[in-house]
Amino acid sequence: MRNLLNIFEDPQLKKEIIGVVKATDDLTTLQRVLNVLKAGDIDDRIKRVVGQDADAQRFIKKIVTTILAIEAPIEEKNLFLDKYAKGKVINTSALLDGKLHSFEELVGPGFTQELFKRLSIDLVSQGVGPGEVALAVLSPEIEWSGRSQGGGDILVKTKPIEVKTRASKGGRWINARKAKLDLGAIVTAISKAIPKASAVTIPDRINTKYWTDTIRPAIDPTMLKEVAEKIANATFKFTNNKAYQKALINGDADMIVNTYLETGYNNYKKYSGFVGMLLMDIPTEQAQYFVEYADMQGSIGVATTYIYAPESEMMPQVTLSPGAGDLRAGRFVPDTASLTGLKNKKDIEKKSTVFAKKLAAARGVRDPSVINKMIELTMQYVMDNVPVDKIVAKLTKLIPALNPRAKTPAPAPQVQQPVAEPEIEEPEIAQQPKAAPKAIQPPRQRR
Repeated sequence: MRNLLNIFEDPQLKKEIIGVVKATDDLTTLQRVLNVLKAGDIDDRIKRVVGQDADAQRFIKKIVTTILAIEAPIEEKNLFLDKYAKGKVINTSALLDGKLHSFEELVGPGFTQELFKRLSIDLVSQGVGPGEVALAVLSPEIEWSGRSQGGGDILVKTKPIEVKTRASKGGRWINARKAKLDLGAIVTAISKAIPKASAVTIPDRINTKYWTDTIRPAIDPTMLKEVAEKIANATFKFTNNKAYQKALINGDADMIVNTYLETGYNNYKKYSGFVGMLLMDIPTEQAQYFVEYADMQGSIGVATTYIYAPESEMMPQVTLSPGAGDLRAGRFVPDTASLTGLKNKKDIEKKSTVFAKKLAAARGVRDPSVINKMIELTMQYVMDNVPVDKIVAKLTKLIPALNPRAKTPAPAPQVQQPVAEPEIEEPEIAQQPKAAPKAIQPPRQRR
């Protein structure tokens, strides 16, 4: 390879070789050869430029391999390296402004966007989740906490930030080593409060529905408050858990999920020492920063929430899902102010894109061609001054995929899953917790 690249010492030879390559018919194969010839010592330049970053040094071999593997013009790669040398790849101000951003808005389009996605997935290891190192590697203002003391996964301008990224599944708001869960205390509290004559047993997992429908009604009413207190204290030791206790006592499944998430987030924040959480979603290429749980309302999807489960499942998987909290039995509640008073065509396009993507996310639509059609129609309706609520109605009427009542999905394949580790693929909305997964029903007696 080095001998091949030595041709660049002879500009005339380089020119002749490029001319021959361009004249051939096998364009697909020879285009790659041409890229290599034009690249010159790109691998050395990557090492020189990117290797200056302290976080990148540990992963430099993988970074070089990834950059070379991406099919993109060498000019784009050199532009990326130019920006990198100036520390201008990631827009760190936008990263923490609390707004929903596309990856393109955060790192730029084309090659850089693809590189960020790949590094987010590839630069992981035991205890290092997707996205953490990629962010640190691509900005001098971001430091990976894996090589420093303090809370959070990354430090953005010295501010400790937790990162939870969905590559295929959501992240859990827990560090089992620090959380100090007492699962035995939960089992003991429930067991002592259920009369011996009761036929109710304690399964390996108790989700919110099983608690409200089966466990709670079987508990001696005079002991319910004590049981709720012991469960909450065994689960959340570092923050006020009174709201969770109250939800367990009242037996409202939706309230249990929401108080569990809020208490769990505050608990995690307290013992981990971060000030806010960055949620990233690789499949949809979006990211958003949150400081408080209340800020997440309407923006997250939550998998099954367990009151009692194996330690690794004691916090549910959470994903960034814009519009999720606005879904009520297939109904999307639009932000009426988002498309009002827009005159500039650029603003109309930008706001219509965000609006259409939120509606698509809420209705479970992922087909890019359908989403693009939604954006196009939304822009036209805004320019025609159609009221926002009627825009939703018109889109639903014109695009069948948006109408949940019109869908007749094929039956899901029957997949046998072990009781000990049920696989949770689809997130559910926090306000609408689902029943326990089939894999754990009927409940199994603990021994």
